[in-house]
Amino acid sequence: MPSLPRGSENTTELLNWFISVGGVLTDAAVVQYRVFDIIGGLPGTQIFPLPSGTYEDVSSGLGHVTDGFYYAFDNTTGKGWTPDILEPLGTHRIEWRWKLTAGSEFQMGFEDFQIVVESAGASDDSYISLEDIRNLGMPTPPTDATIIAQIALWQASIERATRQWFVPRSLVLKFDGTDSDAIHLGVPIIAIESLKLNNDENPLDPELFKVYSAVRYPDDRSNPRIKLTRDESDNIFRDVHLRDRPLRFRKGRQNQEVKGTFGYIEPDGSVPLLIQHALTKLVVEKLANPVFNDPASPVTVPVPPIVGTLVEEWTDGHKRKYGARGGDLKARAPGLSGITADQEILDILRLFKAPIGIATPAHPSHT
Repeated sequence: MPSLPRGSENTTELLNWFISVGGVLTDAAVVQYRVFDIIGGLPGTQIFPLPSGTYEDVSSGLGHVTDGFYYAFDNTTGKGWTPDILEPLGTHRIEWRWKLTAGSEFQMGFEDFQIVVESAGASDDSYISLEDIRNLGMPTPPTDATIIAQIALWQASIERATRQWFVPRSLVLKFDGTDSDAIHLGVPIIAIESLKLNNDENPLDPELFKVYSAVRYPDDRSNPRIKLTRDESDNIFRDVHLRDRPLRFRKGRQNQEVKGTFGYIEPDGSVPLLIQHALTKLVVEKLANPVFNDPASPVTVPVPPIVGTLVEEWTDGHKRKYGARGGDLKARAPGLSGITADQEILDILRLFKAPIGIATPAHPSHT
């Protein structure tokens, strides 16, 4: 969940909104937003702009960054929206609405974020918040700094185990061409801003490629890809005559460039709830079992384990063998072996693992 310190200006990388049509970033006729304090629950209290019920318009001007890319900008102050220095700490919500054309209906979207103190050190890309852990009511609450550090540490562990990230990130990626008409990515595509084909300095016309980025049915997040297309009147066998060849990602070393926004997110732009749940459980598990124990803390005597049923006994030498309590132990799932024994966490992360790689068929290039 993004975090914005009190008195700090919002940036284009924090509270922003992307509008895409067919996976391609596209400008809308009208784009507006407003901000709510939802610390006490929904629907919350509007804090910007005022009076309640109004919206800040970022259809044009500095709030419009580039094609289909907008961010929370305050037109009155001439800078990114800035929470008041006395704004209550906790969860807030930014609500966006937009019209693709002047005559179309408004579409709505929202994103929750945290207002924090200036020294909290929270990550803008945190999947859960300090408040999420505090609300669980741990018997011996650790310091804010300890919780924030643990969230960052185990969030990085989850990203490494799944080979995914779960917030939008704007990136420029380069790939090797393989003489195929498709390129498969290891992380879901939210929107593509531009595609430069075969070392061309100019972006390819968006009409000449399709982006597979659906997050509902069919869900393309497990197989994100970009497919080059041609008009239906084109003949796919034209390259036999060595002219007017169909588009392909021609063989080369990092000769394909994709600029866009990527991440495994839900349709509303939020972090998947299962990932939030897994990270929360992992952070609580580690906070309850710190690396170092306070010498002043009372020493706890471990409770003797309750052994399972007797499964083997030798009469000579008197050897006994007991089964594990509750049944035989299963082998630790690969990926987080040694990090946690919580099977629920391991099962959730297995659901979100990125494919190691998808083979792309190659075809000979004519030179």
